[in-house]
Amino acid sequence: MKKINYKLRGLASRSILVIAVLLSVVVMSYKADSYVIDGDIQAPNGTIVRISYEYRGSRTIDSVAIENNKMILKGNLPETVVCTLSNSINQQQKIIVLQNEHVKLKGSVSKFYYAEVTGAAENELFSTFKEKNINITADYRRQLEKSKVDFHDRKSTVYLEFHRRVDSLTLSFVKANPDAVASSLAIINSHLNSTDFLKAEKCYAFLSPNAKNGYYAKRIKSFVDASKAVEVGRQASNVLLNDIVGKKFDLREYRGKYVLLDFWASWCVPCREEHPLLRKLNAELIGKNLVFVSISMDSDQKSWRKAVADDGLTWTQLNDPLALKGPLAEAYALKALPFNCILDPQGKIIGTKLRGEALTSFLSNLSLKAE
Repeated sequence: MKKINYKLRGLASRSILVIAVLLSVVVMSYKADSYVIDGDIQAPNGTIVRISYEYRGSRTIDSVAIENNKMILKGNLPETVVCTLSNSINQQQKIIVLQNEHVKLKGSVSKFYYAEVTGAAENELFSTFKEKNINITADYRRQLEKSKVDFHDRKSTVYLEFHRRVDSLTLSFVKANPDAVASSLAIINSHLNSTDFLKAEKCYAFLSPNAKNGYYAKRIKSFVDASKAVEVGRQASNVLLNDIVGKKFDLREYRGKYVLLDFWASWCVPCREEHPLLRKLNAELIGKNLVFVSISMDSDQKSWRKAVADDGLTWTQLNDPLALKGPLAEAYALKALPFNCILDPQGKIIGTKLRGEALTSFLSNLSLKAE
């Protein structure tokens, strides 16, 4: 009887081991198909907490009411995305990188921005990058103050060293985390906002094949491809918009002339600071085979029209209400303003990002003819 008991006991042990292994395989292969935000937020009953995110051109919003300082917000995400949490009491927001996972949110509505998020893996990873980036930026500001260097001096040792450190941080972070969505966000943070596509392309190359299929990685790839499309020597993408009086504008109809395309917006201070120079150049070169075309990236037409009138812009004025999120902005790799490019009579790009004296000198060296 003892031998039989030992055999049964051994068989039972082996069965438990097999079950445990199978369970671990199931757990490891399991991927959540929904997210849960379990909140412990000090707030008046009925306070609304909203979550929103943008994905492939559309915005998704969901919400839940806080009761007894508790909330549970559930939903489904298409993939890992940057989400904005907001509330109905004040204007404070909390930005988190979220995937379909169970996370905790703890804090108070009065200090909603500082609410603690735990359990969000990509968010925690991206936060480590942002913290290091913030420290580098803070050190840069201290160096600026100490050295008395002009903030706008892009050739100063302080400025160049700042960007060297940011570039090094970003590249090392991507290399260390090639599979992470946080790496794509780091590239966007460092290089798309500064419109430096060569540095973005360098970092992008270190993303894993799986990471390159992500939404944010595809945005980087589109930015790099579009940036190459507006390099000198490339054919400019067509522009089809209505001008300020409602007349249709087709860039192709201006073949045979040089064209200055100036992208701006009413809210862009550097853009509008350039307008006196553009007025001067337009007046000096009127009657030549050069056309000035200003393209506003304002989503609000009233703001655009007021700025045109206030700044005295008398040449062709266009507006793209889709602003920096539309296909035109994508075609010209517009991630920041101001931006301009000069086209030759064949529609090829011969100059980009020319401001001030550089623009004046460039236009004066063109072989312009009287019409």
